[in-house]
Amino acid sequence: MSMSIRQSTGRLRRHGHILEPADRRALERAGWRTTLDYHENHIRGRDGRLLEVVPAWTAEAERFDGDLAVASATGHTVDEAWANLRDEVESGHAHRMSRVRLVPG
Repeated sequence: MSMSIRQSTGRLRRHGHILEPADRRALERAGWRTTLDYHENHIRGRDGRLLEVVPAWTAEAERFDGDLAVASATGHTVDEAWANLRDEVESGHAHRMSRVRLVPG
């Protein structure tokens, strides 16, 4: 028995949970390419003992639409980093680099 791909199987489609923060999805839908980086800032006492570890997330975005635009923001959480980056982009604080040339290969 052959099954047509045009006929519905009667099952509802299931999609997985949305894993990415909404701010990152919004940037990517607007044409930005995004990356996320993590590092820790270690706070030490005068004797060298580790007193505190402060997480730092850095979200970055770039887009080429004739000019190259880049933006970067940090936060203590992933969501905070993406929200700060989206604010940077939407407020027009992305850095534009108009001296980029594309050379045909």
